[in-house]
Amino acid sequence: MTLEKRIVAATHGTKKVILDSPSETAFANHLKSYLAPDEIKILYSRYASGFDKYDFMMRRVIWKALAKKVGNGLKIGIGVKFEHLETITFGDNVFVGDSSHIQGRYDGEAFFDSGCWIGPQSFIDARCLKISSKVGLGPGIKILGSVHTGFPIEKAIIETDLEVNPITIDEDADIGTGAIILPGVTIGKGAIVGAGAVVNKCVKAYEVVAGVPAKQISTRDS
Repeated sequence: MTLEKRIVAATHGTKKVILDSPSETAFANHLKSYLAPDEIKILYSRYASGFDKYDFMMRRVIWKALAKKVGNGLKIGIGVKFEHLETITFGDNVFVGDSSHIQGRYDGEAFFDSGCWIGPQSFIDARCLKISSKVGLGPGIKILGSVHTGFPIEKAIIETDLEVNPITIDEDADIGTGAIILPGVTIGKGAIVGAGAVVNKCVKAYEVVAGVPAKQISTRDS
């Protein structure tokens, strides 16, 4: 066997939007009218770990019943966890990889625009978050939207208030495997964040950053 470098065609990024069956929307609306949100979450647990077509469909139907808004073609992997989907909007053709965790907040808001790809085992603090179209979030990334103030100093840090700071990732950006995005960061259009980077400052459009903390190593438009 010979191992060689090669180029293969993109799949998710070029995928066309196919309208979901109207019966899925009707089923989601039925669940909303018949069951309380906590009961729908219990129903989700029956299908969260399944891997056949019916399980994938039921996960999508249940997210449609719980989320603020869901576009067409949402695909939810195996073992995905969530909190407060009622505060989260998903565009068309959003992919959420296996064992990811999307953590909303009852008084928060998050938006995942069309074509977003969320890699397996990712953790996303979705309390004050905007992910624009065709953003790639590599496997195991972490988006952290808050930090304890640490004051007053007499208290344990975990007892102090949380400061929630918006995070924005603009269209076409790509976040490498295992990268960590810290509170208050904006990542510009078409930027690349290298694998394992810790991003604590804003990244300009088309910049390529890497390292801990992340620093510019090149630009894509030069």
